[in-house]
Amino acid sequence: MSRYLKLVNFEVNRFFKLYIGLLIIVAISQFVSLFAVKSSYMKMANDANYASSMKATEEFITRNGLISFNQVANHALFIGPIVISIALMMFYVFIIWYRDYFGKNTFIYRLFMLPTSRMTIYFAKATTILIMVLSLLAFQLILLPIEINVFQQIIPSELLGKMNTINLVMGPNIFQMILPSNFVDFIFRYLIGMGLVFTLFTFILLERSYRWKGILFGILYAMVIVVLILIPEIIQSYVFGNDFSFYPSEVIYMEIGLFAIIITGSILFSKYLLKNKVSV
Repeated sequence: MSRYLKLVNFEVNRFFKLYIGLLIIVAISQFVSLFAVKSSYMKMANDANYASSMKATEEFITRNGLISFNQVANHALFIGPIVISIALMMFYVFIIWYRDYFGKNTFIYRLFMLPTSRMTIYFAKATTILIMVLSLLAFQLILLPIEINVFQQIIPSELLGKMNTINLVMGPNIFQMILPSNFVDFIFRYLIGMGLVFTLFTFILLERSYRWKGILFGILYAMVIVVLILIPEIIQSYVFGNDFSFYPSEVIYMEIGLFAIIITGSILFSKYLLKNKVSV
């Protein structure tokens, strides 16, 4: 356990500065989006001379509606950094392995020579990815109440449609994807993410084991994963036909089970490759 924790700490320290920089960019971009939305809305309000009378205010609100933080949450400068961060984390799944192979002094030699199981290295890298994802989520949840409070302070109260963090997370925006309000949906979404990470780990280890042939094997492995994911649809369409359909909740539970199988299978397959095939 101590070697595992040391490896996790080592992996986290390798990307820590860059990751902090990424979080700072996310925060700056989101605050810029906050003021951009406010400026655009207030320009329309001032052009309509909304403050001249109660009737003018009511007419402006009738035409344009109240402004709320949900409009900020749907702004490109707010959503963009989150999407980019998720994409960079997926890219880091490759970097976390290939950096050790192609960096200075081929660091993977030293890692595999450590007096510990290669799966300890494997799980340390997987844990690092998980820490990155959960840290981004926690950072966003800490940032949201601050952003909402600032937004509500800079908008005239008569034009403001108030909302809190819970209202925002449950609204029609990107948070429905990264932070579902339903616990089962939350488990399902993050099992998908874990399944993708462990599948990519297996793809990388196949490539490291068989080189060019490994890329082909990795593509075939990914195709098998896709077929597994589509099993509920296949059963519904080709076994029972058009007269039968699963309830949405049943599909979700089946997919949760399938992704648990995919994750377990990927880990066991990766264990085999690390023990018997992967060379340095």
